[in-house]
Amino acid sequence: MAEWNDMKQTIEYLSSEIARIETMAGTLSSVEHEHYRKLTGFEKQELVDIAVEEQSAARQLGTIKQMCLNMSRRLDGMLQSMEPGAGHEVH
Repeated sequence: MAEWNDMKQTIEYLSSEIARIETMAGTLSSVEHEHYRKLTGFEKQELVDIAVEEQSAARQLGTIKQMCLNMSRRLDGMLQSMEPGAGHEVH
C-alpha cells in the first residue's frame, strides 16, 4: 500500500510540475507572438529578422505547451485509474 501511495504522490507531483511548465510555455509563447507583431511593424530588416526568430520560438513554445497538456491528460488518467474502485486491488 505504501508503494501505491508513493507512486500516486509521484504522479501527482509530475502532473503539477507539467502544468506549471505548460503555463510558462503558454505565457512565453504569447510574449513571443506579441514581439513578432511589434517587430514586423518596423521597416528595418534586422528587426524583421528578429521577428521571424520570435515567431519560430513562439511556435516551439506552443508545441511544448501542447506536449505538456497531453502528458497531463495521461497522468490524470493514471491517477483516476488508481482511485479505489477503479478496477485494481489494493492490499
